[in-house]
Amino acid sequence: MSHQQRYTSALVALFSLSACASLTPTALNKLAGLDPLEVAADQVSVAAVMPVPLRLRTGDVVLHFAMDAPAPYGPIDETLPLEIVAGENAPGVPASPSFDRIQMARVARADVPRLVAAQEKARAAAAAGRTRGGGNLTVTIGGGCRDGVINPGALIVEIYLRTKAAESYFRVSSMNLRKLLPEDALAKLPTCEGASS
Repeated sequence: MSHQQRYTSALVALFSLSACASLTPTALNKLAGLDPLEVAADQVSVAAVMPVPLRLRTGDVVLHFAMDAPAPYGPIDETLPLEIVAGENAPGVPASPSFDRIQMARVARADVPRLVAAQEKARAAAAAGRTRGGGNLTVTIGGGCRDGVINPGALIVEIYLRTKAAESYFRVSSMNLRKLLPEDALAKLPTCEGASS
């Protein structure tokens, strides 16, 4: 029995506001073919390309895995704050070192067993035909900080995803924060700890 579930990668509440980014057609095709029940918890990661003054911190990116299933399979609902690491060598992610910063968000090693256990419960529920609708795996960005002055002009942020360590990232979305967020929201971004503005 196939247990292909609905896989959604969306950016919601970017920098703690309600700013949604649409997915690219290529991303929609790739995401449609992914099964969140089989995604390797220790390999899935998000890469964000952001203008140099902007930075993500551990916990700013969150992965949520859920499926509606009755006991003894459910509830299946895991929310994991992702660990942020430098992403200079992210394959398939272009960026200008002078203007862009690449950061990768991944499931922290200590949290991998939680996602694996949730996937195992979801697979058991699917195999028993005890699911109520599809499951979903979402990635959201809900925070950020700045470690310098935010210059005028476009603030382009690009989001990439991969689910296997041996593969290159593929672009999910691209957005100009100045078109999504009011200027006062950008001005309220906190200074990154240890940085001066």
